[in-house]
Amino acid sequence: MTDQGSFTAWEMRPRGAARHKLFEPLAMRHAGVPLRAHMLDLSVSGALLHAERPPGIGDSVIIELQEFSAAAHVVWVRAKRFGVRFDVPLTETAVRAMLDDGGAGCA
Repeated sequence: MTDQGSFTAWEMRPRGAARHKLFEPLAMRHAGVPLRAHMLDLSVSGALLHAERPPGIGDSVIIELQEFSAAAHVVWVRAKRFGVRFDVPLTETAVRAMLDDGGAGCA
């Protein structure tokens, strides 16, 4: 996927949820196909991911990191980075557990 152009007003809006930086490899499924990606930041509402071939805007993905699994939709793509919004927001406890131990126990 290539650069999708300028950021939209939606992408530039202030975020309500605190973002936590990390660099964690993960598995992602897109259209049933497993893909490798890295999580670059995380919040209760979504995440910033990096992949060699990012899915398209609006695509559904499943993010898997050890015991953690969440359905999400791609909301923007810029080069190899893309933002996802979780279909069901995570709890602060789940986010903290992922930050503390790489995702164990956050299902």
